[in-house]
Amino acid sequence: MNTFYLNRNRNRNNYFDVIVRPLVILVLSVYPGIAVFAQGVEDMILIAAGTFTMGSDSRADDEKPMHKVYLGAYYIGKYEVTNAEYYEFWKLQVASAQGIPKHTPENFTHLPQIGDWPERAEQFPNHPVVGVSWHDANAYTAWKGMRLPTEAEWEKAARGYTDRVWPWGNAIEPYANTADSDDGYKKGLAPVGSFPKGKSYYGVMDMAGNVWEWTADWYSDVYYWHSSQAFTKRPKRDPTGPAVGSWRVIRGGSWIDKISRCSTT
Repeated sequence: MNTFYLNRNRNRNNYFDVIVRPLVILVLSVYPGIAVFAQGVEDMILIAAGTFTMGSDSRADDEKPMHKVYLGAYYIGKYEVTNAEYYEFWKLQVASAQGIPKHTPENFTHLPQIGDWPERAEQFPNHPVVGVSWHDANAYTAWKGMRLPTEAEWEKAARGYTDRVWPWGNAIEPYANTADSDDGYKKGLAPVGSFPKGKSYYGVMDMAGNVWEWTADWYSDVYYWHSSQAFTKRPKRDPTGPAVGSWRVIRGGSWIDKISRCSTT
């Protein structure tokens, strides 16, 4: 099976519908002072510590098997990072560098509703920023004093404890910007937070459709098997994916994907 077409996707290049969702963890030894910082962050959702079920036994091969994972508490961005938010990061680079900054999003003259940078940041401030590589996303989150979520952290925020197929539940509903929903955004992106009925168990928005989202993890189509076999008697604790790889995991699907590709797994 061609893994590019799996819900648990992979990417290593700039891609027009891949964006970033920031995360803050509550471990003082890792990020000194971050708990105090997190309490004052707007639009962050607390994901309580605990065990959840990751993966699926009935979908793609690289989502198998379902297995238990324990995660410590963390905050994750309620919304996808917007053009306006990323623009602040980009402008600081302009002020400190000559020529085009390293983390400039890719331009898309053939896609008018996505457009060129930085014009699209000014025209569509509340749309999710797109055309950012994994390194762009990683640099942005570091600048914010945060980091990218691991694949497990992303899935728990989307799925909760209830093994939901989609963030809102197990029924196919028009609660996300996808290719097969009559949502008014058939030709492109939607502003963040446009589908409140599609929020996750925890209240995180836009985790299905609209734009793919970067995670911190390397991709492996057999990682779940190794992970579950090594921890059959107890949940794996705070997994961070394979140690090395060629691709990074992206999650959630996009506006050009059918809803079946936009599952929580």
